[in-house]
Amino acid sequence: MGGSWAFNWVQIMAHNRNALVTVWTLISLIIALGNFFLDWQPLQSQIGLLLLSVIAMSLAVAYLLESPKAAMVQLLVSLYSLAMSFGILGWLGIELDNTAVLGIVVVITLMTSNLVHIMSGLLREMARGLFQYDAIAEALKLNAVPVLLSNLTTALGFIAAAYFESAFSSLAWLVGIGVLVSYLVALSWLPMLLLNWLLEFRVGNTADRHGLNSWSEWLQHGVKRQQILLWMSVVIGIGLIVFAWQSFDHVGELFILATIFWFLFAIYWKSLRLAVLNIAMNLVALLLTLSLFYLFNSTAQTDSQLSLLLMMMPLGLIVDDGIHFFSRYARAQNSFFSDPISAVKFALASVGRAIWVTSWILFVGLAVLVFSGNTMVWQSSLITILALAVSTLLILAVVPAMLMAFGKAGR
Repeated sequence: MGGSWAFNWVQIMAHNRNALVTVWTLISLIIALGNFFLDWQPLQSQIGLLLLSVIAMSLAVAYLLESPKAAMVQLLVSLYSLAMSFGILGWLGIELDNTAVLGIVVVITLMTSNLVHIMSGLLREMARGLFQYDAIAEALKLNAVPVLLSNLTTALGFIAAAYFESAFSSLAWLVGIGVLVSYLVALSWLPMLLLNWLLEFRVGNTADRHGLNSWSEWLQHGVKRQQILLWMSVVIGIGLIVFAWQSFDHVGELFILATIFWFLFAIYWKSLRLAVLNIAMNLVALLLTLSLFYLFNSTAQTDSQLSLLLMMMPLGLIVDDGIHFFSRYARAQNSFFSDPISAVKFALASVGRAIWVTSWILFVGLAVLVFSGNTMVWQSSLITILALAVSTLLILAVVPAMLMAFGKAGR
């Protein structure tokens, strides 16, 4: 996707603010009326805890991004996205069931991830001296397709779950509509809020500008560190695939889904190698998460349907990290940083901090949900927390070390 569309879109929003806000508000009010057609009983016992989770994430955003305005944006956008998602469900006549709360968790976490990546991109561009409006356009340009891929793959995961287990059809509708709304909000209301009311002005912030550059330097100059991380990942990856194939249901279906993801990534990055590497990292992260969850959680549900659901819950966030990292890596290799080591350093500097911050923010929100009295909610929250830790470690440590080691070997 070319970059000019983002700058044109920002200009359109800047010059037509009143008209666009009026139209979007009217559409939002009409959609929101659908909330009155829903039976909210399946969610009543969890609504308070979910709101507390959203507020906790907003506070984490304020602290980690050093921006109370960013926290306000996160809170408003999350609540708006949920209201629109449920409104559409109401108009379509889709009934909620006891799995709907899990759909809310997925939508909130994905919306927060979208927001943090765009906000981090905005703050980084301003730290590099770009004018605020240009920085918004640049952040949209860099994140629009990765966010789209993250939303699409998450939706496909739950659609696949509904295909194999019809009991999850309502959940699939909620997640599918939720991620669509989240993406549209990320391209409309989010930049509009930043353009006109809640833009954080700051230039020269070291953390925004350099990202995880010091971490990439530490990896680059430690050949033994790279080799240890590389061999550990290979051994663990092979062991996990064997263990999972023997222990979990629906692993075959998971590989079919991974093949679809690989096809999408290969088209976008125009690289079969990067697509294979990302899918391998995704599978290792998911299988390691599932293995840890079932090994250390003696009360884990072993029902085939629930095991499929627990497999899908963390998948979106695992894939999200890889998409953002490899998108920046591919961008670097296609521009001024063609060698792997420089491309890794660029990716960690430009998006590494966003991945790290996102993981902590989502950890805070999910930690609140672990205290839920609903078994599915706390199990799903726990497994997603494990997935955050595993995928963050892989994408910020193992994958960069692997790419750097291959880069040196290729010289």
